[in-house]
Amino acid sequence: MYLSNRDIKWAIECGKLIVDPPPEHFTAGYDETSIDLHLNSIDQGARVWDIETYNADLQNVVLGRGTARGSPNEIRLGTFDFNVISGRYLTDVSAEPPSDATNAPLVFRRRNPDEVVVKRFGFLLWTTKETVGTPKIDLLSPAAAQRHPELICFVNAKSSQARTGIMVHFTAPTIHAGWSGKITLEITNLGPFDFVLRENDTIAQLTVATISSAPDLILKKSKSKTQSQVAPSGTPPEKSKKRPSGKKSITARTPSTPRPRSD
Repeated sequence: MYLSNRDIKWAIECGKLIVDPPPEHFTAGYDETSIDLHLNSIDQGARVWDIETYNADLQNVVLGRGTARGSPNEIRLGTFDFNVISGRYLTDVSAEPPSDATNAPLVFRRRNPDEVVVKRFGFLLWTTKETVGTPKIDLLSPAAAQRHPELICFVNAKSSQARTGIMVHFTAPTIHAGWSGKITLEITNLGPFDFVLRENDTIAQLTVATISSAPDLILKKSKSKTQSQVAPSGTPPEKSKKRPSGKKSITARTPSTPRPRSD
């Protein structure tokens, strides 16, 4: 069951849903069944892949690539190590090139005002301003002292923006129960325009639904690599402070339907 705007607001207020800063911070309020998500600062949230360095390091990144064979630009998606790849080859958006530059980047940053330009077929990662998710269960703490996750969230693009050709977060929309962090959005330009993006732009929307019961983490097949992430590399807060982006580094069943407050 999807939550209405009343239930989303109630879930945030009582701690069932994590949205920080909340919608009120942007004076945007709530849509009927969703809330808007906004772009983080360019310095903290926007990153592009440094494919030139990746290819130059071809012989040194077998673990990250997932294979010792292949041509430049290749990566084996079934076995590659995202932590290795992202820690070394996700880098800041480069400055705007001269007007007569050859092989200019498809994504670049310009100042006054501070903004990112995404040309046709350009691709970048950019985190949300909001930290989003649901409470995490700590298996080492008493169950009675914790709030079990009761909700699951979905990130979707804005339909009016999508009609211009921009694609946002188009492959992994689900925020699983018990996960929270800044959402890393995959953004690409498949349209005829050059897109200009700035911090705090509305870029996506969040819908929320209930799950049938609290998940049993004993059955969880693997630990999330992006829990509490603050950067596109999936870095949690304490690691993000130590390693700047672009540098190397190598249950109980509980009722789950939130009840809105009575008017």
